[in-house]
Amino acid sequence: MPARRSGRQRAAGPPVKAETEPASLASSAPYDVDFTESAFEVYKTLYQKMTDAEARGQNTSAHHTAFRTVEEAIKIIIPRDPVNKRYGLSGPLSKFFRLKKGRHRICWAASSQQRKVCIVFISETLRKEGDKNDPYEIFTKMVLSGKYDDILSDLGLHSPKSASAMASPSIN
Repeated sequence: MPARRSGRQRAAGPPVKAETEPASLASSAPYDVDFTESAFEVYKTLYQKMTDAEARGQNTSAHHTAFRTVEEAIKIIIPRDPVNKRYGLSGPLSKFFRLKKGRHRICWAASSQQRKVCIVFISETLRKEGDKNDPYEIFTKMVLSGKYDDILSDLGLHSPKSASAMASPSIN
C-alpha cells in the first residue's frame, strides 16, 4: 500500500507581480489565467497576511488556510475547467463564473476559444444575502457599471446590459 501524503505543498515565492495590465499566472493548466488589478490586490493582501503570520511564528494560522485555498482555486481548480456550468452565474452576471472557497468568492470570465481566464473579483466580505456588503451585490454593481466590459470584449464575449440600458426607454 503506498504511503499517503497529507497537507498541501506551499507555493514557492510571492505571488506574481502586478503590472499595468492584468498579471499572468504561470500554470501547467490548459487555460492561461490573468487578474484584474483589484483581484490581484486582494490576492497580494492574502499573501501578505500569510507571510506576516509566518513572521510571528504562526505557521498554521487562518491566514495560511485562506491564502492556500484561494491559491489552489486560482492555480489548479479554475484553469482545469473554467467554463463548467456548475460555476456559472445567472442574470446580469451570466457571462461570469464563481467558485466558493471558504469565506471567499472568486469570480472570473473565460473564453474557451482563446483558452483564457481572467479573475475579475475576489470577495473580501462575508456572504449575507440582502446585505449591502454581500459579495454578489458588490460584484453585480461593478459589472453593471461597465467596469469589466473591456475584459469581456478581449475574451470575445458581449457585455451585459448596463444599469442605464436596463431602464425603460423614454418616449418623446
